[in-house]
Amino acid sequence: MDIQLDEAAIRSLTRHEPVSKAVVDRAEQGADYARSIAPVRTGRYRDSVEVVEDDDGADIVADVDYADDLEYGTRHMEGQHIFGRTLDSLRSSGQP
Repeated sequence: MDIQLDEAAIRSLTRHEPVSKAVVDRAEQGADYARSIAPVRTGRYRDSVEVVEDDDGADIVADVDYADDLEYGTRHMEGQHIFGRTLDSLRSSGQP
């Protein structure tokens, strides 16, 4: 069985107002969670977590140059996995 996804049709769904609003609302929930578990030394990382909307939906981002280091770690520190833990939380909440 060969299944082919209609990418254009899937993308068009996110442009419908109720779907778009639900996607952004869910991303905002994730951003709130990410901010709540973010390590705070100066607050710059936590305060940089935001939702960015685009044509395909919404992304949760942290707009600081050291965000990858906090997420994945460095040779000097363990990763904090803020976005990984956020994704786990969103998945386990039972909401779409």
